[in-house]
Amino acid sequence: MIAGVAVGRSGGVVVVLVPEGAVAGADTRGAPLGTRELDLLDPPNLVQRVHAVCVPSGGTRGLAAVDGVVRWLAERHHGFPVGAEPHQVVPLVPAAVVFDGDPSTPDDGYAACSTPVDLGTSTQVGEHTIGGLALPGVGIVVTDAPLTKAECRRIALSAHDGLVRAGHRGPATVFALATGHRGTTSPVDLDRLCSAAADLLDPV
Repeated sequence: MIAGVAVGRSGGVVVVLVPEGAVAGADTRGAPLGTRELDLLDPPNLVQRVHAVCVPSGGTRGLAAVDGVVRWLAERHHGFPVGAEPHQVVPLVPAAVVFDGDPSTPDDGYAACSTPVDLGTSTQVGEHTIGGLALPGVGIVVTDAPLTKAECRRIALSAHDGLVRAGHRGPATVFALATGHRGTTSPVDLDRLCSAAADLLDPV
């Protein structure tokens, strides 16, 4: 269990919630269709934290589910502040679809935020915890280590290697999230987290 992180599922939607925000990076290979707001994760861009990652089903039409996740977060005043009032926020929710199943809807996304599930596995790396889950063509790893966006992308790259080792050969997107809730991170810690991320998406 990683503090500040929750996983929910409803219908064909899986959502990883980090309402207080997490630094994030992503690695995309093979020109996958059906992504949203991945540009937010580039290190030069202004935004430093996202508030969820959404994986809808049903291909590009399923991206509508992200609107439901955004609504759930906004109702609770979680998001990037754009004004002085608590409700003046914009939740930031990158997404990548899977092509199995019927297209997810905004209601599916909203319901997933309130339907906790126990998905994925986790492991301890020194003082840090890192967890991961793999879906068809999408992987997500989360750690409590304090990382930069560039370091998150490095972990996403390593995790993607694990997805390939596990046998995935098509287009794919892998996300890495870091809440920064625990300790510090040295270059050695980062290398160990990268190795663990690859193993989490290739557990054999």
